[in-house]
Amino acid sequence: MTAKTEDGKEIYKAEKIYMPVPQQFGIGDKMGRGPYEKSGMIRDTSLPPHKTVTEKFEVPLYTEEKADGKIKRNLIADDFVIDVELWYLPYGKKDDPGNSVMWNQFTKKISIGKGGK
Repeated sequence: MTAKTEDGKEIYKAEKIYMPVPQQFGIGDKMGRGPYEKSGMIRDTSLPPHKTVTEKFEVPLYTEEKADGKIKRNLIADDFVIDVELWYLPYGKKDDPGNSVMWNQFTKKISIGKGGK
């Protein structure tokens, strides 16, 4: 997820990685086939089938500065462009040829400040 001003200045970038549930479920000292199957990793961060997963990202829309003992907040911009991409990456790096597939992508423009939209 990337947030930019209308002129293309990137103000925020974050990513969320989903991994399969470990085969060993954290029991025993057996090692799986790779780091995603280590017995020490027991938190489920996989994408469940046929269920909607919602993520929240808090994008800072202003800067703060102290002046005369008061905090002054300055809005970065009135309009922002949000880009979201969902990739399938079974192994390696996203830039490796033939390794990654973009499942979904969308862009949304948001306006704040004078009235908003």
